[in-house]
This record gives sequence, C-alpha cells and structure tokens, in this order.
Amino acid sequence: MKRLIATVAMLAMAVPVAAQDARTGVARIYDKALGDGWQNWSWAKTELSVAVQGSQRTPIRVDAGPYQALYLHHDAFDTTPYTTVSMLIQGTGGGGQKVRVVTIVAGKPLDTQGHVVTLPPAGWTKVDLPLTTIGAAGKQIDGFWVQNATDHPIAPFYVTEIALR
Repeated sequence: MKRLIATVAMLAMAVPVAAQDARTGVARIYDKALGDGWQNWSWAKTELSVAVQGSQRTPIRVDAGPYQALYLHHDAFDTTPYTTVSMLIQGTGGGGQKVRVVTIVAGKPLDTQGHVVTLPPAGWTKVDLPLTTIGAAGKQIDGFWVQNATDHPIAPFYVTEIALR
C-alpha cells in the first residue's frame, strides 16, 4: 500500500503544466476561458470572455493605463516541453498600441523590456514568440504579462488563443 501511495504521489508531481493536449503538444493558457491552473492576476482593467462584434472569438479585453498589464499566472512550471508562446491580439481605436510580452519567474519579470508588438488598426494579429526570444526557454516560469509598453494610457486591446506550443 505504501508503494502504491508513493507511486501515485510521484505521478502527480510529473504532470506537466495545464492540461497539455497529448495529440498536439499544446498547453492552452486562454481561449474562451482560462486553461487549467491559470489565473488572472492583472493590474490593468480586464474582462474575460468578451463578445466582440463581428468575431466568433471570446477574448480578454484589456484597458491598460501606463505600464499596466494583463498578467496570466500559473504555479511555477518547466517550459522545456515547449518552444513558443502564441496568441492573437487585436487593437482598437485606430491601432498603433505598443504592448510587450514579458515572462515572469518567481513573481518577477525576467526581462522588463520583453518583446514589443505594435498593433495594427484592425483585425487579429498572430504573435508567435519563440521562448528563447523572451528568455523563457528551459526555465521554471510562473506566467506572462501582455503589458502597455508606454507611459500613457492606450486604447483597449483584445487577446485570445494564448497557448504554449
């Protein structure tokens, strides 16, 4: 019986982050809702599962003041099985918003500069960031920021289909 309990405990510790789909190798962070184990720790005003006119997606709406961010948190996990974080982002108000994607390790940004993306005036922009680009490859991380990269408020933006691949 002790051996069975020890085996079950070891298997529980070996489970990868947030329900990785064994067929695709993808761990969903957010699609129509947060993936398993992911939490919204944002300090920007956010609204999850928003209906966007003319879109079949249900993204997160982010209203970000200076340097505020959408912060998606998870208990620390190893990124070794993954190579890329991907997401769709859409700007509003004519586009031009500058947002940065930042990796969080032990509750702190790994690199405060992150990777800056300038949003177009309309439509969804697919962002595929190699984990090496944002310093997350082979690390124990606990989340990501999608942050207003400026010192002034920006028009709201939407983020969806966030996944590790």
